[in-house]
Amino acid sequence: MRAKLGDGVMACGNATKDAEFKRLGEKNTPNCKWGMAVGKDKDDNTVFANCEAWGRLANHAAEIKKGDPVLVFGQMKSHEYNGRTYHTLVADFVQFIGSTTERQEPQLPPEDSFFQMDDDDPPF
Repeated sequence: MRAKLGDGVMACGNATKDAEFKRLGEKNTPNCKWGMAVGKDKDDNTVFANCEAWGRLANHAAEIKKGDPVLVFGQMKSHEYNGRTYHTLVADFVQFIGSTTERQEPQLPPEDSFFQMDDDDPPF
């Protein structure tokens, strides 16, 4: 899914590969790049979006794995290289909307770690 909202663009789709995290420049600024399949065009060809995040958002986006459904909101940036124009969605917001991979379930304390309380003796 793709949508243009004012000056921003929203894309929702599945990551096509694991995110690539790097630190760039003298200040070691975090940078993360990944691709997403965001839908089909009129000829039923898959539409892909190249995405990029900077700073703290890049640290969050570095967790993106191939197949993860992700929602991205940001600004489009274009650059030319060898006579071709390339477009990148520079993220202002990244949200995981589920995962195709197994996420570890939170561990509950064992049942015997609880104790029975008498109603006559409140803890406060």
